[in-house]
Amino acid sequence: MDSVSRFLNHVEGVRQARNADCVRLLQELTPHLLAAREQDRHLARHFNVFRYLRDDELGLSRIIADLLDPTEEHGQGATYLEAMLELLELWDVAPAGPDSGRVRVITERRTGGRFIDITVDIPADRGAFCLAFENKPYADDQDRQCIDYLEFLKREYGERFLLVYLPPRYRMPEEASLPLAEYREHWTKHFRVLPYVADDAQHGDDGSSDEAGGALMRAESGVEDARSGDDAPAENTATDQEATAARGDAVVGDGASLADWFGTCWKLSEAERLRWFLREAQLYCRRHFGDSTMTDTEARYVREYLDENPRHLHAAFAVHRAWPALKHDVCRRFLEHLRDRVERRVSKKMPKIRQDLQVDCHYEGEKRWSNRLRLMRTIVIESDGPGPNGWYWGVLDPNPKTLREKLLAALKRRGFSLKHASDGWAQWEYLPRYRHWDRRVPELVQELADGGGKITDYYVNGLLNIAEKAMPAFDEVERENRSPSPSDDA
Repeated sequence: MDSVSRFLNHVEGVRQARNADCVRLLQELTPHLLAAREQDRHLARHFNVFRYLRDDELGLSRIIADLLDPTEEHGQGATYLEAMLELLELWDVAPAGPDSGRVRVITERRTGGRFIDITVDIPADRGAFCLAFENKPYADDQDRQCIDYLEFLKREYGERFLLVYLPPRYRMPEEASLPLAEYREHWTKHFRVLPYVADDAQHGDDGSSDEAGGALMRAESGVEDARSGDDAPAENTATDQEATAARGDAVVGDGASLADWFGTCWKLSEAERLRWFLREAQLYCRRHFGDSTMTDTEARYVREYLDENPRHLHAAFAVHRAWPALKHDVCRRFLEHLRDRVERRVSKKMPKIRQDLQVDCHYEGEKRWSNRLRLMRTIVIESDGPGPNGWYWGVLDPNPKTLREKLLAALKRRGFSLKHASDGWAQWEYLPRYRHWDRRVPELVQELADGGGKITDYYVNGLLNIAEKAMPAFDEVERENRSPSPSDDA
């Protein structure tokens, strides 16, 4: 055998050995993950009460505002407000003592033609200090929105104010909302970014009511050592690296986040009911706005196994590298599966439009706003990404757009319940369930194998419920638009 053949045989042997290592790793890990999942089944760590609360921008702002208000029903006085001031490193602002009862918290405060989500007026000898929050869990920025807020606060409070920007993960406002040149020249001392979850935060969602479990969770989440403890589908990612680096001084603390604040409030609370609620809030931030695909228990089993079996680290890295391509293949096939199910259901439930039916889907993986399914070019589900995440559904504007107001009126008469209107959309709404597919790939695989399931039914039923109300509304508006007006008959 010549040297080339020996080399090729050696390479093939290495490849087969590595493939076998990958298979062995998965086979040996599976029992550990099943044990972790069984433990989670008994402790219900995937459950979170915030799934059943109002978690749109207004609902989340209300929760934050109530906790910051010393006079609200939580009964903890200025404790939570002080924790926020400490997190933001506002050492010279003190709401404690008799002045804490004069703190004034306002939601949706009018600033001319706009509304600031939350303002907190804190009395002081040198004049009131205003701590303001622009809450951006989902929505995009509007033109000069942050600049308008900053200029309003400057007129009202002079130098004694801070505007805190609350995106899902760390990002600065868009250039149109807060131009970099204006930020650098005027606002570096008056603007901070506090994301719901920090990019370097752990994303586990464990919780335990017992002391041992709670102590373990606190140690792993870092809460014990912590200092703290408009609508359109929005961006959830950071701006480009150059702009982010240029504005790095707007970052609060060392990886601080709103989740950290909830964790600190949880630690400082004296009432068990509040501690439970605040822990749920912290976990909600991590799970909903982070990238968690498993609980801490499952991740801990994997980590401990690899620590004890380092020979499998190469296989673990191979599995890690294979995951993105596998994920996108599954999600693309699941979107096509939804398309096929919608077509079949329309044939049965809406036979009158079957001949004109057009259902198409488009999938481009990580590219934002590129994964969608459309019914009749008007009823749409789409993800704002990156990847197959952040799904929302709704009704596109009519053509021509001059019929938009008539369409909105017709939708309202039919009890349409989608929440938002924005440019290009007559009505839209983020999905309250199954909005992120990254964490549900195993479930999607199972439903593809079974030909359907609860996630399939959720999407198909929801899309057709929209269509059953929206299509007659479109027909009504089109008939009115074709009918001659009285002036035409005269």
